[in-house]
Amino acid sequence: MSTNSAAIRPKCISPPPCQGRYSSSDMSLGDNTSSMEEELTCPVCLELYADPLLLPCSHSICKKCIQDIVDNRTKTGKEGLDCPSCRKTCALDQEMVSKLPRNLALENVVFRFQEMQSQNLTLRRSLDLSVDTPLLNSPTSGDVLVIPEFCDMDLTEMCGLCEENSQNVAENFCEQCRVAYCRQCLQNFHPKRGPLVHHRIRKPAKGETIDKPAFCVDHETEVAAIFCDQCKSLVCHLCVCDGLGKHSHHKILSLDTAWRQTKETLSKTKEQLEMMVSTLSDQSLKMEEVSEDVENIHKQACQKIDIQYRRLVEDITACLKQHRSSLLNQLERSKVKVTRRIQQQLDDNRQESRKVENLIESCKKLLDEDHMKGLLGRADEIGPIVQGADDMSQLLETSKQQYTDLVTDKTAQVDMKQAVLQFRNTSHACLRIMIADDVKKCQSIIPVIRSTTSPGKDVLRVQNKCLITWGFNSTSFTAEALKQNSLWSVTIEKNSAHLGDIKNGYLFGVGISYDKLNFKDQVGLNSNSHGIICSRGNLLYCHNSKMEHLMPLDNLPLSVTIYTVMDQSEGVILAYTITNSSWGDTLHGKKIIIDQSLKTILYPVFTVSQRVKMQFPTYV
Repeated sequence: MSTNSAAIRPKCISPPPCQGRYSSSDMSLGDNTSSMEEELTCPVCLELYADPLLLPCSHSICKKCIQDIVDNRTKTGKEGLDCPSCRKTCALDQEMVSKLPRNLALENVVFRFQEMQSQNLTLRRSLDLSVDTPLLNSPTSGDVLVIPEFCDMDLTEMCGLCEENSQNVAENFCEQCRVAYCRQCLQNFHPKRGPLVHHRIRKPAKGETIDKPAFCVDHETEVAAIFCDQCKSLVCHLCVCDGLGKHSHHKILSLDTAWRQTKETLSKTKEQLEMMVSTLSDQSLKMEEVSEDVENIHKQACQKIDIQYRRLVEDITACLKQHRSSLLNQLERSKVKVTRRIQQQLDDNRQESRKVENLIESCKKLLDEDHMKGLLGRADEIGPIVQGADDMSQLLETSKQQYTDLVTDKTAQVDMKQAVLQFRNTSHACLRIMIADDVKKCQSIIPVIRSTTSPGKDVLRVQNKCLITWGFNSTSFTAEALKQNSLWSVTIEKNSAHLGDIKNGYLFGVGISYDKLNFKDQVGLNSNSHGIICSRGNLLYCHNSKMEHLMPLDNLPLSVTIYTVMDQSEGVILAYTITNSSWGDTLHGKKIIIDQSLKTILYPVFTVSQRVKMQFPTYV
């Protein structure tokens, strides 16, 4: 090392004594940092989270880890993944992984943790000094302590203002100007007076001049070492001179203060923006949930509208088919009646014609006799022929009136022609019945049921609250006969003792019957009963074991309301409304039962299995 270098080497001073390398507060900080690092470590790769994604179970995994797991499980024919934290199975594929939300809050915490770790590492390096390692002591009051690691360095920084062919070794360094000075240049170009009096001068460290100074925009040869807070820009000392510089009388800050305030402003802005990102992320997640909810409700609403549409069309079509079949049967009976009369008359005419032809043939045979004695010898045969002719004459006179009535009677033809108009009128009447408000025609009741506490013993039960079955078999209940147009409701609920798949074992029925049902019968499975039944997870309209699909059973509880109108000439009207808690009235249907129109006694009937119970309202 040269003599000049040795002359400018600063002396080291000893640091204040300490009990160890770090204080107790540093140790507790290390423990907290270690605990925090465990919380911020991905359970799959055991590294700090990188692009963490939020699983449906609220735990997070690195995006790359999730993609690798899903890829491997897909290749092996498996679906989804098990959360490494809670082991809950999540149904995921590559498309769903791309839609998982980023855990921005966790990502920001990891970023801040890494910054903190970096700062702690720098601090520990600066504090990781031996107790006998001296610190540099500056001979000048304006100098600062130099980090000891520079004590043994070859400080051969050259003055930045000397001529290139005669540069001196730099002895001072201005932190604001970022220029190294020899002793002579410091006195000549950086006097401690005026705006330069507050600049910090210290001993240079090797490599200080690598950080090139910034020059003033307005004075290109001057170093920009002053910060104008009003204009938010770096300026030189000429820009702040009174009466000369355009930044005179502006608020001036030191570079350290401006740097600190700028950092604080940026940190606050960054935190504010991160909060905005977190808020927007939460809003996006909520809106995605709402959007998914809207999609699901829209799909279900479309399905239910389609079911109701089909039900209306099928009910109206079935009603029109019944009227058409009834009228066609009536026409068929009228045609058969007339054709039978005609056929009978034709048969009578054919028989009479054969008799007349036989008499004519007998006459011919007698007339064929050429001899007088031959003809006279057969004279006794003439009497029966003449008598037969007289009888046929009288018979023809008698049937002549029947023939005239049969030919002139056009009643059947007129009725058949009128049937076309009649079908139109009855169809319109049918449509009016189908769209009529049945509630206004019916009296709300709670059926009174004669049920059996044990088979074979009838016990009167008034205004029942609940119907359940015995043992493991389904049971049917028959209420007292209806005396007027009536409606009643019943709620079907799950029996708490029998929970399971809604499509397995949940059998029930609500309807009407023309005769009392045996407790082993089921609603709709015989020719006397009509009703709404549930079988294998579907609601069906059933009569005489013929089932018509209505809709899938969404869930229980479910309410069924039955309307019966018995004073219609067209037949008995059976209407029903199916209601659930989330959608309200889901399906309405109506049937006109014309094959039982002559019967006037109707019974409300109910069937329950061991998995359900029926609740009646407490009042009407």
